Amino acid sequence: MKVTLTGAAGNLGSVVCRHLVAAGFDVIATDRAYRSDLPVRVRVLDLLNAEGIYDLLEGAEALVHLGNHPSFHGREGQRIFGENATMNFNVLEAARQCGVRKVVFASTIQVIGGRRYAGEDDPGSSLPYLPLDGEVPPNPGNPYALSKAVSEQILAYFAKFWGMSCTALRFPLLISPQWMDRFKSEPRQHPWPGSNLDEAFACLTMTDAAALIEAILRAPLEGFRIYFPVCPDPAIRLPIPQIIRTYFPNVPLRKPIEQIDAMVDVSRITRETGWAPARLY
Repeated sequence: MKVTLTGAAGNLGSVVCRHLVAAGFDVIATDRAYRSDLPVRVRVLDLLNAEGIYDLLEGAEALVHLGNHPSFHGREGQRIFGENATMNFNVLEAARQCGVRKVVFASTIQVIGGRRYAGEDDPGSSLPYLPLDGEVPPNPGNPYALSKAVSEQILAYFAKFWGMSCTALRFPLLISPQWMDRFKSEPRQHPWPGSNLDEAFACLTMTDAAALIEAILRAPLEGFRIYFPVCPDPAIRLPIPQIIRTYFPNVPLRKPIEQIDAMVDVSRITRETGWAPARLY
């Protein structure tokens, strides 16, 4: 399968690029920055330039779109929102015109996170239920998160009206291969200062993220869907019932607390793609 990969020079993109090439995919890699240590040449392109995108999508069967501003961190809200939304429509519209039938898009957990931060007076969780899943309604609390929520709707548009298979991945905290040993050897039992509690201490290894993208590319999926891929182990090493009682006492539970063994239910992802995340601990 010929796949166009945007954001290939980034932290996640480089892991995905190596994984897909090793799995036998014909990868066309692009990024705004050049990188020489990947198994395919990175073609330098700013995705705000709509005209330049077509050459990278001609003949491609699928698009893995990771190329956005990666976070907010107090940058200019107008630029982050406007450029992400513009890049995403540019790429998806070009993919439609080039006949690409399958799209995998990197959304973010911040779409549902609202604004509830560790170390501040706790207003109570805004999460609608636990365990979470890909059906949680959007509640973006910053311009970056809003750009991703809008872009999920852009994907839904292309799936509904143009028959494309579009999957948005609400990625949580992503753990790089280089960070894995430290993450395991320094287990935390408290939130990081300033972390968003309504992200439910969710995390995922980049290796598992790349494996999920491969699984989606191979699966016979139709229409639009949102997946929320998360490792079963939370980023703080506490029992799930203790986490819920401490940080989410007002959130409705979908089953008795003693039966909840993960903060996020990924069973739909496993059922539809065969993918399942590895445990951290």
